[in-house]
Amino acid sequence: MEGVITMKRSFLAALALVLLIGLQPQAARAQDNGWNALWSWLSHGQDPRLTAVGIGVGTASTAASFAATAHHHGHIGDGVFISAWAATSYGCAVVYPMVGTVVLNRPLTPREAYVGMADCVLPFIGGWLVDAALPHDAWTDGLPPPTAHRHH
Repeated sequence: MEGVITMKRSFLAALALVLLIGLQPQAARAQDNGWNALWSWLSHGQDPRLTAVGIGVGTASTAASFAATAHHHGHIGDGVFISAWAATSYGCAVVYPMVGTVVLNRPLTPREAYVGMADCVLPFIGGWLVDAALPHDAWTDGLPPPTAHRHH
């Protein structure tokens, strides 16, 4: 019983650390969504509709994973749990860009797609890591290329 309590404490401490790291001020972005800092962190500074898509697709994939492992009672040792997690994470990463494109009625930027797909594999943390790792340039942020100005 003592090991379980220690594990829960460690998990909660790690979760608190991740939340505190995410709440640190980030560089200003071109898109100002006007939401508070926690919501901005959860949505990675992107369109809030993509956060709703991520929550919906992630919940569906989690439910599918639990349904696949229900008769195994969540035992990790038999490999079914890992297989179900891998299959549903892959399915989530495939479906997320499709649903996001439909909801936004435009193609996703590479940053939006990669962050959402990383959130499918490792919720909240995966997207945060990918967002921090990607450069802020015209291609990943989906900005139009600069236009050349001619001087007469």
